[in-house]
Amino acid sequence: MTDPAVLRRALADDPEGLARALARVPAPRVQTVQGERGNVVAIDGRKLHSARDPEAEARRFVRELDLAEATVVILLGYGSGYVARAIAARSRATIYAFEPDLDQLVVGLGHGVVPPSVRVLTTPSRMGEVLYARLASSDRGVVVKWTPSLRLAPAVYEAGLQTAMQAIDRAALRHRTARMRGPGWLRHYLENLPAIAREPGLPALADGLRGVPAIVVAAGPSLDRNVEQLRTLRQHALVLAVNTAASALARAGVVPHAVVAIESLDVSTQLAALPFLREVPAFLELTGHPGLWQLPFAQTLPISVDTNACAHFSARIDPKHHLAAGFCVANAAVAIAHALGCGPIVLVGSDLAYSGERVYASGTAFADMRASVGADGVAQLSGMDGKRAIEQGSGDAGGGSRMPDRARTMPAPGWHPDTTVHTTRDFLMFRDWYTAAAKTLRERGIRPVNATEGGMQIPGWDHVPLADAVPTQQLAPGELDARWHALRQRPASKRETVLGLVAGERRSADELLSLAREATATMGDDPDGDLTLTPETKARLFAINARARKLLRRAPLVAEAVAPAIEDLRMRGHMTGFGFYAALVEPLQEIDAALARLSQRLQASDGEPSQAPTPASAA
Repeated sequence: MTDPAVLRRALADDPEGLARALARVPAPRVQTVQGERGNVVAIDGRKLHSARDPEAEARRFVRELDLAEATVVILLGYGSGYVARAIAARSRATIYAFEPDLDQLVVGLGHGVVPPSVRVLTTPSRMGEVLYARLASSDRGVVVKWTPSLRLAPAVYEAGLQTAMQAIDRAALRHRTARMRGPGWLRHYLENLPAIAREPGLPALADGLRGVPAIVVAAGPSLDRNVEQLRTLRQHALVLAVNTAASALARAGVVPHAVVAIESLDVSTQLAALPFLREVPAFLELTGHPGLWQLPFAQTLPISVDTNACAHFSARIDPKHHLAAGFCVANAAVAIAHALGCGPIVLVGSDLAYSGERVYASGTAFADMRASVGADGVAQLSGMDGKRAIEQGSGDAGGGSRMPDRARTMPAPGWHPDTTVHTTRDFLMFRDWYTAAAKTLRERGIRPVNATEGGMQIPGWDHVPLADAVPTQQLAPGELDARWHALRQRPASKRETVLGLVAGERRSADELLSLAREATATMGDDPDGDLTLTPETKARLFAINARARKLLRRAPLVAEAVAPAIEDLRMRGHMTGFGFYAALVEPLQEIDAALARLSQRLQASDGEPSQAPTPASAA
């Protein structure tokens, strides 16, 4: 049997699997076969490795894998660990070994050293949660299938394969999105950043509404059936409306406590005509389009979502500015409610699926959109005029992205028992964030409730009607509005802190620019100059490289500014030493100038927050 300490290390990311593994008793179906050069595991007499030389077998297998630039390897089938060890010997990637057979796992883990880079996961759902949290846009994931293991349980390994491929696909999608929109995000961030020293953000508001229920209102078609209930429920729960849903609430005469918007596209036209615009505050993403920040909200409360690198700079101002908030505005609204200390957190309008042919609720800017799903599972989208208008009116803010008029769908369990709905890859990504968030919420004593009453089922959330989701005896009349108003009078982050961090970014940009010029001169302004260096110049270039890496880690805004140029070199296969430093010069000059303008604006700002209006009863 494997040492329990080894099990605990290997299954550190899978506590439920660890508990089951520790409770396991030896199973006769699993045997250890003593080979000529190492023990191998056998299941019902079927060996999972060569009994003659399992190490050589694993090395030959791994030699054929494309592990170049891989940061995460997902190994389907652990066996006796020979393949995992061979991968670890060739790559610095983190290795997630999917092994659902716990009888086999507790034996196989004892057949050799488990490399520190190996993490074992035992169920497709747990693997999905871990990879969802682990894979970033910069990751390159590789799936490796150890066929002898897969043959023993093809169905469960197929589920694991689909989970792994979905996680890698999502990381690639995030990477493409960041590459297209990164320059716009940074430009918007630098334009909007002074607000962080003018208005209270999440560090000031944190836990200010502990124990107050929150309702996150999204714009799915099911909102139609329960929007009227929100008029009375807003006295008992903080109502956070995503920007798309705000107009539907206005049509029903419901005034939310706040609007949430994170879009880098200019969606200000969706909100400009809201009758309650001057009465309610808005949580606005700092990388959001400046047009949103120019709307006359009662207050603009800055948030910094972790889908872009700018959030790392916000976290240096205060760690609580860094908001782990998924990939859609409703995900962000849930994260905000959690940061405020609210509970329970209730979803309304989060269909994450089509309702017949409908895509959005009535009264929204996209209410006319329709999705006609064919027999091949592909949905043809129509009524896209609202989307196209926003894309065209946003200039280059979206990085040239355009919502396609076709979407591949897949079936998923519905909110109502024994029903199936049509969903999409993006909707599944949003759902999985909710599922991961549910575990965190429950660990902190917060009940997650899906009261959408339609759309897709969300694992980990209680599915109950809205009428039963919100306790209505906790707050006295007017108490919530008064607490919410008082909370928003708290101070913003200190302007001096922001100015100091901006100055630090400028120093890093200036030093990097000097290093880039020295490096290209050292190579004689020759693209192949790094191939003919003297020992002395090699040593100096090595020192420049080390210092440049340190500066880029230290300065997230500078790193974000040069990232497109570096990525372009990588994509074109021109990543030479000379090319790298030559490509840095122009973006470094641009970010230095942009930071200088930002510093001037911060110094000129009086730092006075806008005054939130006194709360009034909403109709």
